[in-house]
Amino acid sequence: MIIEYELYSDEREHRNADGKHLLLGGVICTDNGRTRLRDALSHVRNEYDLSREMRWSKVSNAYLEAYKAWMDVFFADPYARFSLLSANQSSPQWANFRPNSKGRPSRDQKLVSTFYQFLLISFGPLRDTKRWRVYPDAGFFSHDNVLERVEFLFNRTYKKAFGPRTSRIIRFARSRDSKLEDLIQLADLLLGASACNILGPMPTSQPKVSLIEHWRTQCKLIPRTRKGLQRFSQFEWTPPEEFAYHRT
Repeated sequence: MIIEYELYSDEREHRNADGKHLLLGGVICTDNGRTRLRDALSHVRNEYDLSREMRWSKVSNAYLEAYKAWMDVFFADPYARFSLLSANQSSPQWANFRPNSKGRPSRDQKLVSTFYQFLLISFGPLRDTKRWRVYPDAGFFSHDNVLERVEFLFNRTYKKAFGPRTSRIIRFARSRDSKLEDLIQLADLLLGASACNILGPMPTSQPKVSLIEHWRTQCKLIPRTRKGLQRFSQFEWTPPEEFAYHRT
């Protein structure tokens, strides 16, 4: 039986004592889970009379309880997961990273390779019973045709594993404006809290500190989904030639 999965992702630049980091984070759900999550987020909007964009950068004391309720939608869902990839852009590995051998790589070329790795670790081992729809925040790539390149690379990986007649593993990949997509806003909030907790430093904003503490508590209380999968998974970017993908 084919199971339809969806990934709603956001990105952020994060600075700490080690330098500048590129972070990719995404909420993973099924097509049924997407409806369930959106309905729950809509309920939070109605309960707290929210019309604003719910992003990490906008966390404030006046809306702290609303942000906690927004975050709790993720932890309350029995199957939703979150995947995070961190790339230290100040490292020698990143500086020497060349997606191809033809001159100095463009920003998009590096992002294509990094996002491709993010998809591999987020999707997990190769399975011919999974199909995916991918929705990154608009603006990560310069054009949507760059995202189409990622889609092509990923589908080619699966066709090599399961044969040329295999249907497209990524059925659809298009960027979405986070202002219009609550699930990307949820991804942004989880990404902001987890980035500060994992990489540091802690923010000077007390409401954000409170939200990070809430994130920690929920991670300890609900570390796994109903199926026993890790609720939150963190990965470090690896240069492609050193990346070991667990295919099975």
